[in-house]
Amino acid sequence: MITNTIKFLLLDLDGTLIKFDLDTFIQKYLFLIQDNFSNLPGAKSVPNWILGGTAAMLNSLETITNKEKFLRFFQQKSGLSEEEIWEIFLHFYHTDYNKLKEITRPMQGAKTFLESAVVAEYEPVLATQPVFPEIAIRKRLVWAGLENIPFKLITHIENMKASKPHRQYYEQILNMLDSSGEECLMIGNDIEMDMAAKQCGIQTYYLDAENSNPKLYIENADDRGDFKKLAELLNI
Repeated sequence: MITNTIKFLLLDLDGTLIKFDLDTFIQKYLFLIQDNFSNLPGAKSVPNWILGGTAAMLNSLETITNKEKFLRFFQQKSGLSEEEIWEIFLHFYHTDYNKLKEITRPMQGAKTFLESAVVAEYEPVLATQPVFPEIAIRKRLVWAGLENIPFKLITHIENMKASKPHRQYYEQILNMLDSSGEECLMIGNDIEMDMAAKQCGIQTYYLDAENSNPKLYIENADDRGDFKKLAELLNI
């Protein structure tokens, strides 16, 4: 059961606030980004380097940023300097990345819920998997119609040193908010990644927007349902 101590609403992004087919998104993303490295010898390996760099961010608990982890891996594979790599990626996010908008759509009920939560003085936090730069995440917020939501914190590749489902990811969020777990509610659609917040004392809500399997027991969820039910639980 969710208690009435909540101050911060931690929200996942993909599959929670914005909807798309993940496999299609990744496939098109890798195809588009590869073109930006077309002049590089071995450019055909760029998708594998990106996936390897992503794995480095997801698995490593070194106390450096995810950006540093990714660039180090990509530099070793490509031979480019970290500065050159970052410049190419940022150019991609300003240009071809926009083509991914066509395969996304807003999640039903998300905007109404967040706008009501802000009016009710809850503070939203975008607790998305921090494997993308801030610019990429903010663009997905625009695609979801949420660009005007005043997120107190957005987790991304540049400011985080761990990833979901590691407890260090959630501990860093708590430190950045100067908050305790009982003041926070993690809202997300991924059982493994999002409900892992429970290990840090954070309350959890499994977002089952489409009620795909109502009989499924979610061990680490304090409650579950859609945005409408959550609004009722939070009295907004």
